[in-house]
Amino acid sequence: MDRPMNLFFILLQLGGGLALFMFSINMLSNTLKKVASVRLKNILQKATGNPVKGALTGTVVTFMVQSSSVTVLLLLGLVNSGIMTLRQSIYVILGSEIGTTITAQIIAFKVKMIFYPLIIAGFAMSRLGKKEKVNHIGDTLLYMGMIFLSMKIMADGASPLKEYPFVLKVIADFGVYPLLGIVIGAVLTAVTNSSSATTSLVIAMSMEGIISLDAGIALIIGANIGTCVLELIAAAGTSIAARRTGMAQFIINISGAVLFFPFLEQFAGLIALTASDTPRLIANAHTVFNVTVSLIMMPFVTILMHFLSILIPGKNEEVISSHGLLEEKFLTVPALALYEAEQEVNRMAAVVGESLTQARKTFFENDTNSSGQLTENERAVDIIHEKVGNYLNKINTVMLNEQDRARKRALAHATTDLERIADLAENIAGYASQEKVFFSEAARKELAEFFDNAVQAYMVAANGLKERVKTLDIDVHKMEHQLDALKTEYRNKFLYRQENDQLRPVIDAFYPYVLKDIGRINNHANNISEHVLKMK
Repeated sequence: MDRPMNLFFILLQLGGGLALFMFSINMLSNTLKKVASVRLKNILQKATGNPVKGALTGTVVTFMVQSSSVTVLLLLGLVNSGIMTLRQSIYVILGSEIGTTITAQIIAFKVKMIFYPLIIAGFAMSRLGKKEKVNHIGDTLLYMGMIFLSMKIMADGASPLKEYPFVLKVIADFGVYPLLGIVIGAVLTAVTNSSSATTSLVIAMSMEGIISLDAGIALIIGANIGTCVLELIAAAGTSIAARRTGMAQFIINISGAVLFFPFLEQFAGLIALTASDTPRLIANAHTVFNVTVSLIMMPFVTILMHFLSILIPGKNEEVISSHGLLEEKFLTVPALALYEAEQEVNRMAAVVGESLTQARKTFFENDTNSSGQLTENERAVDIIHEKVGNYLNKINTVMLNEQDRARKRALAHATTDLERIADLAENIAGYASQEKVFFSEAARKELAEFFDNAVQAYMVAANGLKERVKTLDIDVHKMEHQLDALKTEYRNKFLYRQENDQLRPVIDAFYPYVLKDIGRINNHANNISEHVLKMK
């Protein structure tokens, strides 16, 4: 009775340590995402067809986000939107395989009690630091300390397993029957959705002599395969190129397993020469395996692409524009998702600018052709407004740094102002189509001048939104005061004409409404400039 109960508590300790490790690695990943921000996208976009550059890109990005799954999910979004090609994504995947080995090398160190000062120092910097940069350094140290602590918990939990011969035999069988170990490693990784979690558990147990090098190699090879499950699921429903990207990672990892499987004994013998302790040997095996597979696969990327085209037949969809594709996959890196939303807001601003041009043609130049295009643009603005609003709500604010949080708030407010300007443009154009609505030449000239000044204020604000130009504060505020003065002047002139011309109330009856709508365009333009100023 005691032994089963003891075994239960051992499994609880192993599970608790594994849970703490997964939590810590996830929080560390979130911290690094905050620090990396949108630079991840810039790094990925600079990946070219050059194999070495693509692989280095994958290695760096995977280390920055602490997850090859996140890297591949980002690739799926970039390939699906036409920003990256399949060939580029495969080179990055090969690099991401190498990037995953860095964590294993770090956790293989026997740090003993170093995690205590890491946790204490990290917590102090995270909670007491007045600058966000200091907080991020503190968070990084804190979660690194928690990762090492979780390794100790798992190692301590594994130690009593030495008293259970049947457990040792089962684990030993992973080395005697490596296919069994590969399957167990793949299943465990698929369940935890983290190859790092599987690798850390294997290394932790090897610290107490529970897992041998042979068994550890089989398990980590299986972990490489298991990490592909999420990407294969995520690729469903995407473009053909994106589905091929998800499948490419699976084929690369399966090919590596097949390639090494007949020579596992020789491979273990070679790795045994690289260190003296088992945890380091397993970490080295993980590194050598992934680096070797990536190097072997690089010359055969063209063949892999041809095989993928047979496996997933069809013609690559031509992506006309990446606009309007607010990829859900980018939400895994909130700063990157925010960048995508910002690009869509800028597109929205450009459409609104076109709407103002069409409103002028319709109202002041009697161009009826512009009216139809204006209606289409207003509908497009409404759609973008709804999509961006929903997308911004899905972005995890907690995982953004202070600057990005300010940008998110500013973008949410700016989209509302843009949508209202589009409505006002349609209102102004609508006056031209109403029957029995007439404007005198003097009224049209005044309204045209007022409208052009409001449009100029809008263009300055929209450009500031796109370029994040904070100096526009002086320009837009100065223009707003000038337009307010001009509005008052024109209103007084209108009232004077009404009092001195009996026909004027009939002819210019809608003058105040048009004047008011143009003034509101100016007010919303000023609001946009205020939002830009809040983008720290």
